[in-house]
Amino acid sequence: MGCNNLSEDDVVKEIRERVIAWERSNWAPYPWRVNRTPYKVLIAELLLKRTTRQAVAREYPKFIERFPDFNAIYNATLEEVVEAFRHLGLYKQRAVQLKRIAKIIIEKYNGEVPDKWEELVSLPGIGVYLAGAVLSFGFGKKAPVLDSNVIRLLSRLTGIKTKRNQDYLRLLWKLVPDKDHDLFNYGMIDLGALVCHYKKPRCESCPLKDLCVYYSNKSIKNNKNRDCLINIYKKLIKE
Repeated sequence: MGCNNLSEDDVVKEIRERVIAWERSNWAPYPWRVNRTPYKVLIAELLLKRTTRQAVAREYPKFIERFPDFNAIYNATLEEVVEAFRHLGLYKQRAVQLKRIAKIIIEKYNGEVPDKWEELVSLPGIGVYLAGAVLSFGFGKKAPVLDSNVIRLLSRLTGIKTKRNQDYLRLLWKLVPDKDHDLFNYGMIDLGALVCHYKKPRCESCPLKDLCVYYSNKSIKNNKNRDCLINIYKKLIKE
């Protein structure tokens, strides 16, 4: 697909449709991706920090059984929460953070996970990634989910290098669709983790390759296509 015939809206539409279609074909039914609730999504994402999906898949069901809601965490001792994290590493750090979050949610929000972006990012250790995940996956509300895999994917796709995550977040807000935003967000995460790998990206397997600046850079013949894509992405990433 030649870039010269595409508008900014066309590129956004293509990215949305391709990512969602790819995710439908590559969906992995991890336990935290089915029967989702805001609480379960928040717990899963905390467990997934610096931990493999395989390890979390083993421990997540046991954690949810032991602590089915924030009341259970709030009423448990720190030692009990630490023990539940024992097989995942960083157990003391995770347990302390979760106890702090539980205290705020029980005492300030009556035990309910807040459903507003500003309130979520104000919780201890809950940044833009977790806030977006809880909103999109837990509440079913449109929101961007920006983790390191998505940042790498967007950086290569757009050819834009920036240390400000806000730039990528602003772009992602424009890319996330109203419908199937959860599939789109899962797709971006999975594409970044499984295809746009940080060491050896599998460009030939990527559904976005002809819209990707990184892929265009591999061929001198694609210089015009690359420059056209860069101009489109620069416009999209602006305020």
